[in-house]
Amino acid sequence: MIPTREYDLSEVIDNAARSNVMVSTLDARGLYTVDASPDISAQPTGDPSVAGFNTSYRLQQASRQSDVLWSLADGTGGQRFANSNDLVSGFRGLVSAPDTSYLLGFVPQNLKYDGHFHSLKVELTSKEKYTVQARSGFYAPKRVETPADVAKQEIEEAVLSQEEQHGLPIQLHTQYYKVDATDAKLAILTHVDIGRIRFDKLDGRNKNELTIVAALFDRNGNFVTATEKVLEMRLRDTTLDRLSHTGVTVRTSFDVKPGAYLVRLVVRDSQAAQLSAENGVVEIPY
Repeated sequence: MIPTREYDLSEVIDNAARSNVMVSTLDARGLYTVDASPDISAQPTGDPSVAGFNTSYRLQQASRQSDVLWSLADGTGGQRFANSNDLVSGFRGLVSAPDTSYLLGFVPQNLKYDGHFHSLKVELTSKEKYTVQARSGFYAPKRVETPADVAKQEIEEAVLSQEEQHGLPIQLHTQYYKVDATDAKLAILTHVDIGRIRFDKLDGRNKNELTIVAALFDRNGNFVTATEKVLEMRLRDTTLDRLSHTGVTVRTSFDVKPGAYLVRLVVRDSQAAQLSAENGVVEIPY
């Protein structure tokens, strides 16, 4: 592998490790060997004195290709399937869930917030022959995470996920109208049942904040745009009582082109750190 490509591979592995992503690989060549000529069915040609050099070169080339797959799997804690023609079993083994899963955690002592990689190795003390799949290490954070950092990360992950969550009582509604033949206005309405949300009492007011993120994706799942709003609530008891019956609605508007869109709505509150994520689909005709 040339040096620039080695750097690219290391960057991919680093980004996967930082994002807690495991990469499993399958060598589609199956069971293979290196022949003296590029095509085993062809007659040998060229200078016989350099045949050994050519074979050595092709052997190194094949080995480097295997090294890339091995590095991706080993560096991220994934599995690797190679040297077998039973590719169906290979695919099945790579995509199937492990028989048993454990969530292991520890608190490192005297951890420095320098962003450096720290290796970890998970082993079984018993003598049974089990295969262990685990991450090869972790990156230390560059600074101590604040509650705001945690909230931001949770919201970003929820926006990019397709999984719905129902920690808060919200409803998603959409409205649109055509401005002209090529432009439209799309509104995302977030209705929140205030009566079922926890508030903290501060200086005679009921306090909470809702972070509302509305995102649009196209029909192929590609990100289009997103808007974040923060609803700061400092409500008197009478206002809270009234809104507990009606709820509140927050409107987010987008200028869009006609077409089909996937709407992703994420709402997180600041007091209980509860989060809801809803999906919606809207199609604006041309």
